[in-house]
Amino acid sequence: MLTPLADCQPQAPQPPGAATHGLSNLRICRIVPDYPVAGNASYGLQPVFYYLSREQVRLGHEVHVLARRNKGQPAYEVYDGVIVHRVEGSFTLNAVRLLRELTDTSMDSVVHTHSTSGLFMSGIRRVSKRSPLISHVHGTTRSPFAPMTLRFGSAVLGYSPLKVTTSYLREKALWSSADGVAAVSKVVKRDLISYYGLRPEKIAVTYNGIDATLFRPRAEGEIPNMPALKGKRIVLYVGHFGLRKGLVHLLGAMKRVTREVPDAVLVCIGGVPDWLGKTEYWSHLDSLIKGSELSDKVFMLDRVPNSTLPTYYSACSVFVLPSYYEAFAKVVLEAMGCGKPVITSTDGGPSEAVVNGKAAGILVPYGSEERLADAIITLLQDGRLAKEMGRNGRERIEKDFTWPIVARRIDSMYRAVLN
Repeated sequence: MLTPLADCQPQAPQPPGAATHGLSNLRICRIVPDYPVAGNASYGLQPVFYYLSREQVRLGHEVHVLARRNKGQPAYEVYDGVIVHRVEGSFTLNAVRLLRELTDTSMDSVVHTHSTSGLFMSGIRRVSKRSPLISHVHGTTRSPFAPMTLRFGSAVLGYSPLKVTTSYLREKALWSSADGVAAVSKVVKRDLISYYGLRPEKIAVTYNGIDATLFRPRAEGEIPNMPALKGKRIVLYVGHFGLRKGLVHLLGAMKRVTREVPDAVLVCIGGVPDWLGKTEYWSHLDSLIKGSELSDKVFMLDRVPNSTLPTYYSACSVFVLPSYYEAFAKVVLEAMGCGKPVITSTDGGPSEAVVNGKAAGILVPYGSEERLADAIITLLQDGRLAKEMGRNGRERIEKDFTWPIVARRIDSMYRAVLN
């Protein structure tokens, strides 16, 4: 049984390479869908897999990552001390064989899965009787916010009952079989209790983190190759342009924002995901922008490399993520790490980071364009408040959301389960 969360808080920082919690020489077998080559994390959960693995090595553990091998990737790699095994052929069959080899040892070991990677563990729960199973939950299919149907013009985002049911059963099978469950936010923990029937004491809230040396306050610069933004007050959005992200409502809010703050512009980074119908959805967005007379006020960009994102955060005045729902959004942490005030939705994990003690931003109800415009205008016109919230956000990052802190929280989970 997992020790309650109150007993799983991180202890004081240790020097690099020093093991904590009596877990020296622990072998960690991490199961993930993909893993970045040479640590070049670029999208999705890749930063979580890479940074958490790297920090666990620094804590003195032996970390093995099992991932599918994509075209052009090495089958075996050691980078930053992390041993990466990329599996070809039947992932289940070959991963089980490799796990047996890795856990058949006198070393203490744990198997750490993410989302539903490693689903096979629920069917063959005891690959090794010595190795407890940790499941890391980054979001749930079942919640008060899903399934849902969202519409914009002829673009529709919906979920079939069969797909929802299949995903839910996969999740419940794996997470119910785990010895301990890491939930990335309190709202995810509530979903696991309410919809998946997990015992509260089995779940620890372990927020994800960011690289606070990359995402840090710096002298405000200019976004490269965009001279039209010079001297403007930039409202920044980062994320794909799908319906769930609420971008259409942000565009609606900008009609009023640009009337009251004439030098305000909106920069959106992320692009339209292929599954949404790229041509059709782009035409809808373009029509909305032109119809709102925002053509010279809105700049829509595709994804940019993770390493260059701090330049965009540094150039903005306020960051906005108006999503319908997020389990926990790393872009909010990245903006906070760069010392920028954040506006995001009331419901979901990001609110736990933004408003906790000293506010790092403003929360607004999803879909309320008037309230969204109010918040943006307030932060654009009140420089003192914006800077105060930016400082609060950076302090919160340093206290709770760096990868060394996350790794120590996970260590506390391991200790509770092993004990």
